[in-house]
Order: sequence, then C-alpha cells, then structure tokens
Amino acid sequence: MAKDATPFSAVREARRTRHAEVQADSNERRKGRKAPRRDDIARVALFIMLMQYRGSKHDSAKAVVRTALLDLLVDAGYSREEAGATFDAMVPRVGTDLDSYFMKRDIGDEIRNAWRVRNGMRPRHVLSAADTK
Repeated sequence: MAKDATPFSAVREARRTRHAEVQADSNERRKGRKAPRRDDIARVALFIMLMQYRGSKHDSAKAVVRTALLDLLVDAGYSREEAGATFDAMVPRVGTDLDSYFMKRDIGDEIRNAWRVRNGMRPRHVLSAADTK
C-alpha cells in the first residue's frame, strides 16, 4: 500500500460516521412530520394481526394464517417448532405488548385505556387534579 493511501478501516469509519449523521438528520425530520418509521408500521400491523387472530372464531382461517406465517419463517431459515412456540406465546399477550408500546411512546391514558379495554384488560386509573393534591 502506498504511504499516502488511506487505510481501509479509516474509510469505513468515515462512511459509518457520515451515514449516522444523515440518518440522525432524517430521523429528526421524520419526527417533526410525525411520520412513522417502517418498524412502527410493521409493529402496528403485527398487533392488528394478533388481535384479529386471537379474536377469530374461525379455526380454519386461523390455521391458514398460522401456517402461512410459519411457512414463511421456515423459508427464512427458522425452526418451525420455535417459530410456532414464539407465535403462540405472542397471541395471548398482545394487549399487554400493545399497552407497553403506547407507554413507551408517551400515549395518553385515554387512548391506552380504550385499547386496554378492547384487549380485555382493566383500564388504568386516571388521576384527576384532585387525586394529585
């Protein structure tokens, strides 16, 4: 390597730093617009699918959804048994997981309670101004 050539690791580090700066700027602009990230869309879609699955009275429709999900995960390299166990564990706790997601996003009690009730959970006690004195 020539004496004036930049080492590969320095180039890689400069690229990572630049990417981090661009990503941080993009994130700030997105937050300013209140635009969801792809992960937010995927998470909400998962909550909806799990709530629909849990509430369905049609065992054949549930079997189609579960089979399709597991087939895709197996094709992606996961164990069918482990994927099934993970999915089965997620279904009953979807309400708790959704409430946790709302809590982390600082969503108000009124909205959280509406979704808690919809998922068979007790509403959270909302403190009034009198309760805080």
